[in-house]
Parts: sequence; structure tokens; C-alpha cells
Amino acid sequence: MIVAQVPSGPTYGATHLRCGPQQVLRLERQTGRDGVNPIWTPVDQIAVTMPTPRHEILGPGYCSSSQFPDDATIIALGTMAEQPDGSYGSENVVKAWRFDIKRERLAAIPVNGVLCAVDGGD
Repeated sequence: MIVAQVPSGPTYGATHLRCGPQQVLRLERQTGRDGVNPIWTPVDQIAVTMPTPRHEILGPGYCSSSQFPDDATIIALGTMAEQPDGSYGSENVVKAWRFDIKRERLAAIPVNGVLCAVDGGD
């Protein structure tokens, strides 16, 4: 679950589901609690086909977009490669999305300017 908190609003998350060769990204809104566990209600979903076995869903904790610099909820479909300093950076990003909270949907965005990175210690 990838989670984003909207200031003075509900909490949203994205779940990545594997359904055979096809995968699903689902945007969900927290609609309540069952004790300490949140209750999630799906509000949008998209089917994702992996172009190669090396492609993976890269989450917002690691991805950013120069076209949406204030948006911390960028999700990308790409591959990661080790860099000379031991960190990992995205390569071959073929699709990207952001949480469009106003419309409660996953909105496709251009892949130009999308970068995902992970420190070597992460």
C-alpha cells in the first residue's frame, strides 16, 4: 500500500495487485476503521501490462516528476539499475501516473522528467 495524506482531507492509498500476466493499480480512499485497521474503498483502478519481466511498479516514496514538482504521489513503470555510487536509479520508464485527488483517479502523466531513486542503504 502506497499512502498519501491530503491536508484536512481523507487518506488515499494505491494498491498493486498481480492478476496473472496483467497487473492492477487501484486508488483507494480510507473510509473508516475497524479497530486499529483502516478500511479502504476503491475509487479508481487501471490495468497495467508489464513490457518485460524486469519492469516493476516504482512507488511514490522513490519517484518524482519535474512536471509535477509538488506532487509526492508519482508512480512509475520502469526498471531500476545500480549506479556507480551504490544507489539505484530508474531506467526505461515507460508509463507514469499521479494521484489526482480532486477527481479521485490515477492520472497518466508524461514520463519525461520522471525519476525514481533509492539510496544504496535503503
